[in-house]
Amino acid sequence: MKLYDLYCGAFLTGVSGITCVLSYQLGLRSIRNPGPGLIPFGVAAILGFMSIGLSVRGLFGSKNGFQSGPVFKGVNWRRVVVALGGLLGYGMTFNFLGFRLCTFSLMVLLLGVVGRQKWWLTFTVSVITVIFAHLIFVVWLGCPFPTGPFRI
Repeated sequence: MKLYDLYCGAFLTGVSGITCVLSYQLGLRSIRNPGPGLIPFGVAAILGFMSIGLSVRGLFGSKNGFQSGPVFKGVNWRRVVVALGGLLGYGMTFNFLGFRLCTFSLMVLLLGVVGRQKWWLTFTVSVITVIFAHLIFVVWLGCPFPTGPFRI
């Protein structure tokens, strides 16, 4: 028996159950005319089924084929903190700096600093990401994103 699988599965089952109840209270409606709670309900239901499977594996699964030891051994915590800080900064500066500049900066941070890619590849992928995100969200879907002080 793997206790951490059992505990994680039980916790996630609880989170998904609460989310399903709250999403249902928002209103589901139908697939053709979705309500505000339909997508969170579906995601929470999928999470619930997966976490039940994790709990069952924790209860009845054998330890064969699994390595025991520290779960986070070998994790580069500086990269994790930089990535989380970048995502937090993206959310905090989005309205001030605008969609394109924030998205470009986040991609440069994630690819160049965290992923340690070559700089020419980092800038190329970042520009392509901003262009495709603009085409999808602004042009195709018509989402009004902030442009920032530079009107970029």
